[in-house]
Amino acid sequence: MSSSTTYGDPATRSRILDATWKLVAEQGARFKLSEVANQASVSRQAVYLHFGDRVGLLVSLVQHMDDNLDLSQSLAGVHAAADGKSLIEAAMRLNTTFWAQVLPIAQVLESAQHDDDALGAAWRDRMRFRRGAFRSMVATLAERGELDSGWTIEDAGETLYGVAHFDTWRELVVELGWSDDHYVESMTRLLGRALLTRARE
Repeated sequence: MSSSTTYGDPATRSRILDATWKLVAEQGARFKLSEVANQASVSRQAVYLHFGDRVGLLVSLVQHMDDNLDLSQSLAGVHAAADGKSLIEAAMRLNTTFWAQVLPIAQVLESAQHDDDALGAAWRDRMRFRRGAFRSMVATLAERGELDSGWTIEDAGETLYGVAHFDTWRELVVELGWSDDHYVESMTRLLGRALLTRARE
């Protein structure tokens, strides 16, 4: 079982997580905790004390990535958008920026989720977070009276989550070569027509 208790010096934790980030990007699922320890200049025991096990380390890594990318502040900016269309546009801009920044790690986690328990746990943890974040955005639309009456908050949030998922983003931006601007404009148009009241499109 992974540990949920924060242990030890924050600077050491950060160094271990940065080392893990680097190794996962370079090696994928093949990395070893001993390599993390060597890269971070700590003992293997220190890695266990800080994170409990490989699952705890990887779940902490994706949270560490969010923190380093100021995701909480960026999400607050989405909620502060002036109207529904602007909120969706800001959400899609954040989505493409975020996936581009974490692409190497996301590819590892997504591709190995069914073959590696630790990587699968880390991926599912972040997907739960994303579902919650998109549901919260939809709740903001509903509070403002901008969510189309045909939607429940739950269904609209899951639809937004699905459209913004890594697989869809990767297919459009990485495989088909869409620019960020093209992605944002197209997704905003699609989601605006699907989710917003007609008077607010």
